[in-house]
Amino acid sequence: MQDKFLQFLGLTRRAGAMLAGEYPCLQGLRSGKGYLLVVAEDASANTADRLLQAAGSHQCPWIRRYSKGELGMAVGNSQRAALLITDEGMAGRLLELVGRV
Repeated sequence: MQDKFLQFLGLTRRAGAMLAGEYPCLQGLRSGKGYLLVVAEDASANTADRLLQAAGSHQCPWIRRYSKGELGMAVGNSQRAALLITDEGMAGRLLELVGRV
């Protein structure tokens, strides 16, 4: 895996600063724990709409990038449609890696 963003996602997961999966991400957003939402490009339309709407209503930045397989592999799981970063510093670094800061 050469992509620095995906490598840092793995580090974030090992640090325990991430929620993975649609429903844990929705719960995290609703409770105000999220600093960055990552949604897979190939996530279903309903899943993506639900997550992005929740992120928007809680002022959480989001990125729609990579496939479910790539996100899952980066965090050591099977396919993942969504990841929520729960650490502000790590979210900031991920945003830097994609050029959004």
